Amino acid sequence: MATSRNRIIYQSQALFISPSSTGYHIQTGAKCTGNAGTPTRVGANKGRDNYSGNLATGSFDDPYNFNWTGTASRHRVSSDWTSSTWDNTATPAGFSDGNIVNRSLIEPLSRVQSANFNFTLNKTDVNEFGRLSRLDSIVLESPTVGLDFNYYLLDGENERKMGFNIPTATTAQSDVWGSRAAAGDPMFWTGDGCLKTISALSGLLDDSQGNNYFIAVVPDGKDVQGTTDVSTTGTDFTKNDVICIGNGFLSDYTVEAAVGAIPTASCTIEGFNIKVDSHLSGSNQILENQSTSSAAAIFLDEGVPGVSLEGTSGTNRYVFETGLGNTGVQGGNDGWMARGTSFNTTGNAGFAALRPGDLTFEMGQSGSYIGFTDMDGAGAAHIQSFTINVPLSRTVLQKLGSTFGYARVVDLPVDISCTVSAVVSELQNKNLIAELCSTQTHDFTLTLKDPACITAGNQKLKYTVKNARLDSETFTNAIGDNETVDMTFTTQIGGANDTTNGLFMEGAYPRYRTLPYWPLGKSKQADAAYKGAHPTAWV
Repeated sequence: MATSRNRIIYQSQALFISPSSTGYHIQTGAKCTGNAGTPTRVGANKGRDNYSGNLATGSFDDPYNFNWTGTASRHRVSSDWTSSTWDNTATPAGFSDGNIVNRSLIEPLSRVQSANFNFTLNKTDVNEFGRLSRLDSIVLESPTVGLDFNYYLLDGENERKMGFNIPTATTAQSDVWGSRAAAGDPMFWTGDGCLKTISALSGLLDDSQGNNYFIAVVPDGKDVQGTTDVSTTGTDFTKNDVICIGNGFLSDYTVEAAVGAIPTASCTIEGFNIKVDSHLSGSNQILENQSTSSAAAIFLDEGVPGVSLEGTSGTNRYVFETGLGNTGVQGGNDGWMARGTSFNTTGNAGFAALRPGDLTFEMGQSGSYIGFTDMDGAGAAHIQSFTINVPLSRTVLQKLGSTFGYARVVDLPVDISCTVSAVVSELQNKNLIAELCSTQTHDFTLTLKDPACITAGNQKLKYTVKNARLDSETFTNAIGDNETVDMTFTTQIGGANDTTNGLFMEGAYPRYRTLPYWPLGKSKQADAAYKGAHPTAWV
C-alpha cells in the first residue's frame, strides 16, 4: 500500500484501459533498417507492421522503423538487467538480443471527470436444522465488480478504445492494410479496421472478454499528467498504486448534450475481478544497497487482472512506463521508452472540450412528426438538450466446473432511447387516436464540431440514431417558467449488417501509437491481432 499519503484527489488519479482482458498487454519490437521517413522491412520481420511504413514523419505513431508483436512479458535487451518477473531468456523468431525494445499497449482515457468503483462478493449461507447460525458462507458465483465514470466528449478516441466501431475520415486511404484499402473499399478505414455504415455497437455485442481498466494513483500533491518513471529507494517505491479491474464489459453508455453544459458521456462497466498493485507495474526498483538503476535493477511486472474461465489471470503481464499515451520516443538503452518521458493523460485532441454552441441537431422527417409539438419550420420548438442512452445489460453464463462465468453476454433485444427536451413554440393540430397506428420513424443526428473562436470548426464526433419511434411527450409549465416538452423515442439495435436501425458513430481522433493493435469484438481472442497481421487474420 502507498505510504505517506493523506488523501487521494482527482489530481493524483488517471484512468487507463487495455485492448483486451486476458490477451497481450505488452509488445516486443525489433529495429529495422531505414529512418523514420523511409523505413525498410528486412528479413524475417518484413511486412509484420505495414501500418508504420505508410506514416509520414511527425505522425502520432512513433514506431516508424519497429515491427511489433504481442508478448506475455518483456523480452531482455542486455544481460545487465535481471528480474524474476520478466522474461530474460526467450527471444522471438527473427529478432536478436541487441535490437529488441518493449512497449505497453495500455492507453489513457481523456477528460475523465469522475471514476467510482465497487465490488460485491456473492455468497450463499449454509444453514441446517438444529443450529441457528450459519455453518459457512460460500461463494457460488463470480464476484460483481463495478466501475462507472464520465468524461467530456472529444473526438471519439475514448469510444474507440472501449470497443465501439467508430470510423474516422481524417486520413486518406492508402495501402496500409493491403489490397482491401488499396482497392478503395468505401467501408474500410485504414486506421484500425473500423467499418463505415456499420453499427457502432457491432463489436461490443460479440465481445467475449471485455477490457481491463487501470486507475493509476501517484503520490499526494503530484499530477499524473507529466509524471515520469518511478525509480526510488526503499519504501518510497510504494508511494504509487494501481487499481486494476479485470474483464470490464460496458453495460450502459449515455451521451448528453445540453445548453450551458459541456457535452458528456457516462459509462457503467461490469467486471469479474479487481485488485490493487502497490506500485506502477513495470518500473524498476533500486534496492537499498544499490545506487543506480543499471546495477541489477529489479523490474516488478504484475499479472493482468483479467481472469479466464478457470478463474486465473494466465501468464500475461502489464506494465506502466513512461511514454504512455502518445508520448515518448521508442527505444532507449534499457529497451523501453526513453526514460524521463512523462505520462500524457491529456491526449492530442488539440482542444480542451467541445461546446454546446458548436453542435448541430437534426431530426429526419420532422415535418411528419406525430406529436403535438411543432418540430419543423419557423415554429419549431427550441431544442435545449438531447440524450442518447444505450443500456447493454449483461447476463453471466455459467456452467458446471467453474466458479467464473464463461461469458457475459448482452441481454437482447436492446432498446436505445433518445430524449429531446425543448422550449415549446407552436403546437400541431393532431389527434392522438388518429395517430395510434402510425409507423412514422425518425433519424436523429448529433454533430459536434471543434471550437474555432466564435464559430464552429471541423466535425469531431457524430452520432446518428436510426429508425426511432415516438414513445411519449411530457409537457411542463409553471409560473415564471417557459413551457417545455420532453419527447422520448426508442429504436432497437440491429445486427452487424443492419444499416438502417440502431446507433452509428463517426470520430476524428488521430492515430494514437498502438491503434492498429486494438481489435474489436471477437477479434480480441486472436493472437494475430496483436502481431501486425492483416485484419483478415483476426477472426
